[in-house]
Amino acid sequence: MTDINTFIERATGGKEPDRNSMFRPSMIYDLLHDPFKVWCEFHAPKDQAVDEVSRYDEIKMRRGVEYENAWVAEHCPGFRKIEPEYGVQAMKNSIQAMMEGIPAIHAPQLWLLSEGIYGKADVLVRDNSVSSDLGNFHYRVVEIKRSGSLKEYQVLQAAVYNRILGRIQGYTPEIFTVVLRDSEEDILFSDVNSKIDEMLDKFRNIRNDVEKPEPKGLDKTDAPWRVYGNRLLRERKDLTLLPDIGPAGRKSLREKLGVESIRDIYTIPREILIDKLGERPGTDLYYYAMAYQKNGMVMIPGSKIKVPHGRRNIYFDFETSDEMHPTEPAHIYLIGAWDGEQNMFYSFLGRGMEDEPRIFKEFFEYIGNPEGCCLFHWTDFEIGEMREAAKRHPEIAQRIESLIASCVDLKEVIKSQVYLPVPTYSIKSVAPALGFNWRHKDVGAMESMVLYWEYLETGDQKKVAKVIDYNEDDCIAMARIVEAVEIDIH
Repeated sequence: MTDINTFIERATGGKEPDRNSMFRPSMIYDLLHDPFKVWCEFHAPKDQAVDEVSRYDEIKMRRGVEYENAWVAEHCPGFRKIEPEYGVQAMKNSIQAMMEGIPAIHAPQLWLLSEGIYGKADVLVRDNSVSSDLGNFHYRVVEIKRSGSLKEYQVLQAAVYNRILGRIQGYTPEIFTVVLRDSEEDILFSDVNSKIDEMLDKFRNIRNDVEKPEPKGLDKTDAPWRVYGNRLLRERKDLTLLPDIGPAGRKSLREKLGVESIRDIYTIPREILIDKLGERPGTDLYYYAMAYQKNGMVMIPGSKIKVPHGRRNIYFDFETSDEMHPTEPAHIYLIGAWDGEQNMFYSFLGRGMEDEPRIFKEFFEYIGNPEGCCLFHWTDFEIGEMREAAKRHPEIAQRIESLIASCVDLKEVIKSQVYLPVPTYSIKSVAPALGFNWRHKDVGAMESMVLYWEYLETGDQKKVAKVIDYNEDDCIAMARIVEAVEIDIH
């Protein structure tokens, strides 16, 4: 019988965990999606880190923990949760539980410090089909995720834990499991084992500053390094500050034009850009660079902006609640509309999913016959949300389709005709570039949702009043954008 000290030695290799040098499976998401964030953890100035965890983020994390706890309680009778949560004692208690053959072990510490890896898995489930150094049984890894579909990073996180578990118990299970919201996926370890080594190599290269990833784009790096990444991009006038230019586009521009910054494009003639990139991409790049150089709006000389106008011009915007709420299904809870003729804001507020048809009916009544009207929205978000609402409430589906027939995506109207010094044509970029700003700096789409949830719980009108202000500003922003571009032209 293998004693506990042998298992502990396998886990620690005589070392202690070190966040400043060792790999944690939770890093895999960033290695795949934002390696610059991993680089920051080791090389960025520590005083540049800014904690930006929002209330929505906190709720999301709490919901994830609640979901995991509920799943374990339902599916793992006789489980033991490891306490304390972290540290050497947690690792020892995890091994002790394994040696005792507990049916399921919740939140075990799994370490392989000899290879510089450690972390906390979700669940280890006892399996009596094959023996291990623990006895006539072994443990399998089960990772619990709240997502609807399987993601690569989830598979690889679980695979790392499977490798560690195999080294500790002396038997590596052939299969590990990822539990999703509505299903479970069994994954063959042999299918992903080599990918673990790729991730570890990438991690070590970044840690050792051999590989130096760049920020992917403005606001593309998560906290606490978002502000730092944005500052670097702005200081460099990075190519990703151009609309529709991501990391791949940046690489392509460097290769084709030999440029590193938007500033480098200022002196390149339009004809050369067209020759190198093609007619439309070369033209767009030329005028986007000109907009940055001017720090203002630019149009192709001789062109005239054409914003459609109707007998009524209404700028509307939705606020939605997502599936993160514990009891309310996803729904539209607020429809706001700025009336371009009356210069007046109208809002249609619900309280819960059951009010969704009512606020649409009130919106229909306000619009009246939509034929000949221009119903402006920004991006196709509202169209998608209306079609989902039509599925939920077939009795209003026909009226919704009549609204959609009169809708105009103002983002596409503006983007197709106006060049601005912005990284994206989101309304939060375009409106400030043209002089409009929101009243509440602390309220965005996610905070609005949290305020609405508090309103659902308490009925406190002050909570939802800030949401209505935010929605009103979204609507007014569209009207002000139209005014700004039309005034500039005339």
